Amino acid sequence: MKIRNSKYRYLVSNLIKGLVWLLLIVVVFWIAKSYFEDWYNQFMEEIADKPILVFSTFTLSEVLFGIIPPELFMIWSLHQGGAAHYVLYTLILSLISYAAGVIGFYFGRSFSNFKVYRKIKERMSVQLERNVRRFGGFMIFIAAVTPIPFSAICMITGAVGYKTSNFLLIGLSRLARFAIYAYVIWQVDKI
Repeated sequence: MKIRNSKYRYLVSNLIKGLVWLLLIVVVFWIAKSYFEDWYNQFMEEIADKPILVFSTFTLSEVLFGIIPPELFMIWSLHQGGAAHYVLYTLILSLISYAAGVIGFYFGRSFSNFKVYRKIKERMSVQLERNVRRFGGFMIFIAAVTPIPFSAICMITGAVGYKTSNFLLIGLSRLARFAIYAYVIWQVDKI
């Protein structure tokens, strides 16, 4: 029972962090749009017609452990046309994020015995690996729906030998995070 309670505490704690992070991004987005309208519109115009650059930057960010919050790319997607474009671009972003997690999983599985990986693990991911071993698929779900670095958890999950089919299935919850966050951002844009 203690592990179950700690799982839910960990989930709730990270969901709260995720909601705070989303709230912060939404507030900054709304302030930029409302009070710095000229600057905001000029910035969006400069990057609006560069989807290859934006998608490449997002892909690199996701493969490198989600350095740039995906919500910023969703905000960019708002300026690509109407609702259909927003849904399409957000879907592409979510698929890129999921694919980056899968790449991370296979990277972890393939390179877990190499000296370089062990050095990275010693420095950066001891606590994360402990949580992955302790929580298993629950940790994948938490990383998929919260700001915990999804690709990093996927890599560690692969390194600890987690079952591939379970990983791929649970990892799909990443798409739900994008759908929910995209809906919130769409609603804030309409304010």
